[in-house]
Amino acid sequence: MGYFALQERRSASASPASMPEWAISAFGGGATSAGVAVDETTAISLTPVWAAIDIIADTMGIFPLHIFRNTGPTTKAWAQNHPQYNMLHGAPNENLTAFDWCHMMATYQLAYGAGISEIEFDANGHPVALWPIPTRQVTPAKTASGKLTYKVTDDKGAQRTLWPHQLLIFRFWPRPDGGWLSPITVHRETIGSALAVREFGARTFGQGTNPAGIITGIPPGLKEDAKKTLETNLANYRGLGKSHSIITLEGGLKFERVGLPPEDAQYLETRKFDTSEIARIYRVPLFLLQEHEKSTSWGSGISEMKEAFVIFTMLKYCIQWEQEINKKLLDGGNKFYCKFAIDGLLRGALKDRMQAYEIGSRMGIYSIDEMREMEDMNPLPNSEGDARLVPMNMGTLENIIAGKGENDAKQDS
Repeated sequence: MGYFALQERRSASASPASMPEWAISAFGGGATSAGVAVDETTAISLTPVWAAIDIIADTMGIFPLHIFRNTGPTTKAWAQNHPQYNMLHGAPNENLTAFDWCHMMATYQLAYGAGISEIEFDANGHPVALWPIPTRQVTPAKTASGKLTYKVTDDKGAQRTLWPHQLLIFRFWPRPDGGWLSPITVHRETIGSALAVREFGARTFGQGTNPAGIITGIPPGLKEDAKKTLETNLANYRGLGKSHSIITLEGGLKFERVGLPPEDAQYLETRKFDTSEIARIYRVPLFLLQEHEKSTSWGSGISEMKEAFVIFTMLKYCIQWEQEINKKLLDGGNKFYCKFAIDGLLRGALKDRMQAYEIGSRMGIYSIDEMREMEDMNPLPNSEGDARLVPMNMGTLENIIAGKGENDAKQDS
């Protein structure tokens, strides 16, 4: 996120966010009704926005991205020797790891509406590297014949034109003209309201008067020396070490504790509501934003909520990225295709997994080696783990298919 913020801060002063006039009128560009200007930089300064973007970007980064080869109508093989395997799984360029690249692309996608990387080709036209481009520097355009292109403007203002096949583009909200819209642009009023509430709270605590208590019953005409003496005596009861100490007051003086004003309590509730609104924009469960007070419909346990987060939030990004990479870097999925390994995040507790494996093995769904692979274990030697079991006296599936009974199988052995 630090690199992302640095790059965007550089270009923010050079040009406004690229969005068409129809989008500005439709979604209210410029200042919001709350009187706060909203852009991506101010939006990510809100902790719920930062946390929502960061949790999704982190999750995209921890999903390993593998390349597979179709070996038959229903079979596949791990294509670790594919020329683009290390670029996607290890390092997309000499400066970034795969995690950093995925995190950066997801961050741009979630904040600016699109994560964009230029594809570097070698002399033979093969992809050899991926170079991230700040979203603000890329604008969709059309040629005289109506072909889609993209204008890329660097930090010095120089422009060049790239074709769609030269860019990987992961859009948050795709538009039919090849462009995109960001959630911060669409929901600028909601985010502007949250920024205004935060600013109100900062000004209230910084400039407002919020005493812990008030002394009443002070006689009129009390001399300044007596007032200072009273203030000095009361100061001895301040601080954590003097908590719950007994104060002795004389001369009819009374101490009245000041509680939290109703408007301050409403301010805290408003901030919680804003957190819920931002979580709704990004479809992130509240417990991931450290908001634990409200009940959730995502599930009753961490495992259920984690599974719901993967299915309802992360899966769409995984499929979108896979299809874009297959189209631009591989052969469109005809022979080779990429896939994010999300099973690790969906795995339950050890006891639950073992029970699932037991049921799967009894039904002939899993072989021993397949179950060992799912637990990141090596296969058994000499193909001993290839056999599948079925409920008929736990005979092997191969013997059942061949029409051999248990006695026949023993005679063969």
